[in-house]
Amino acid sequence: MDEIQTITVGVGVHPRTGEPDVGSLRAARQAAWVARQTGATVTLLTAAWAEDSSGPLELSNTAMDELNALSLMVTADGASAEIEVVEEYPWLAIVRRALEGKADLVVAGKRSQPDGGRRRVGSTAVKLLRKCPVPVWLVQPGHDLLHRHVLATTDLSAVSRRAIDAAAWIAARSEGELHVLHAWNLSAQEQRAAAELPEEEYAQRVESARAHAHTALEHEVAGLDIDPTLHLERGDAHAEILKEVEEEQPDLLVMGSLSRGGRSGFQVGTTAERVLEQVDGSILTLKPADFVCPVSAD
Repeated sequence: MDEIQTITVGVGVHPRTGEPDVGSLRAARQAAWVARQTGATVTLLTAAWAEDSSGPLELSNTAMDELNALSLMVTADGASAEIEVVEEYPWLAIVRRALEGKADLVVAGKRSQPDGGRRRVGSTAVKLLRKCPVPVWLVQPGHDLLHRHVLATTDLSAVSRRAIDAAAWIAARSEGELHVLHAWNLSAQEQRAAAELPEEEYAQRVESARAHAHTALEHEVAGLDIDPTLHLERGDAHAEILKEVEEEQPDLLVMGSLSRGGRSGFQVGTTAERVLEQVDGSILTLKPADFVCPVSAD
C-alpha cells in the first residue's frame, strides 16, 4: 500500500439535488485516510451521465458546489484533492484512469441499503471489481473508518499474499487487529480414497492434511509487521468466509478478487463472486499480477 500515489474516488451524485450519496462521502474520507499515510493525491471523479444510460447530461451548479465542498472536506482531512467530471459510464472512466496509470487505488461507496435482491454492491461497483486492474476498496456507508478488526482471506496464492500484506498495512496503521482465514479441505479425489479407509486411518489422513494446511498458513504470514490471529477452517471457502464474517464482524474484508480459472474481466472469481454481494461491511479486493483487463485505454 505504500506504493499508492494516486487514488480515484467514484462519486455518485443525486440527479435532482446534486448531493453526493452517503457511500461516496465515506469513500472520499477513506481515500483521504490512505492518502495521509502514503502522500497520494485524490481525484474525485463523477460522471455526468444519465442514469438510464441515454447519454451525457449537464451537472447543475448545485452539484458542482457539492463536489467542491467534498473536495474541501478531503483537504481538511489532510489530503490533496481535485475534481474530474467525465461524460461516460463512471466505471469505464475509472477503469481507463487505472489503465493510464492515473489510479493506483479505486475507492467507491457501497449501497446504503441492499436492493430487492439483497445485493449490497451496485452495478457500477461490480463492474469495477470485475474489470479494474488496480485494487478496489468498497466502503460501507455506515463505517466510522476505524479499522479495529481487519480480516484477510487466503487460498495461498500470490494474490492472496498481496491481500494479506495490504490488510496488515491497514491494521498496523489503525492500531487494529489482523485476522487471517484459510479454508482447507481434502480434494474430491482424496475424499473418495479416504472414505474407503478404516475410521482411524481416515482421521489420520484428515489430521495430516490439516497440519499441512496450518504449516502453509504460518509460512504465508511470516515476516509481517503485525502479529495476526490465524483462523484455519475445514470447508468450502466461500461458506467459511461468510461464517467468519458473521461471527467476527470485521470492519474490513480483504481478499484476492480473481481465482484461478476465472475469465478475466467477466467474473470476479468463484469464491469472491459468491462472497462479495453477501457481505455488509467494507471490502478491499486485489487482482493477480497477470490479470488481463478487457477494457482498452482509449
